[in-house]
Amino acid sequence: MSVQSSVLVVVSREAITVLSTGFWSTKVPKSVVARLPRNTVLGPVGTQATPYFSLDGVDYEIDDEYVAVVNAADAEITSPQDLPQDPLPDL
Repeated sequence: MSVQSSVLVVVSREAITVLSTGFWSTKVPKSVVARLPRNTVLGPVGTQATPYFSLDGVDYEIDDEYVAVVNAADAEITSPQDLPQDPLPDL
């Protein structure tokens, strides 16, 4: 899994940026880990135990509620005409 203790993945129109937040904070970015072009696909999301996705050779674990967000970011690139399935339709 990721060697970073906590990261923020920012998807913008121009790029995907991975920011490390360090060990003591999960909300304040400390450094840029990676910056990739926006046409990079984040998924597919592995959902066997803990959901995760691979980006630039690194696996990142995510909470269940963010699976739809990753799928939506990928759908913008791979199939903009389709909507991703909601992994938590009961909420």
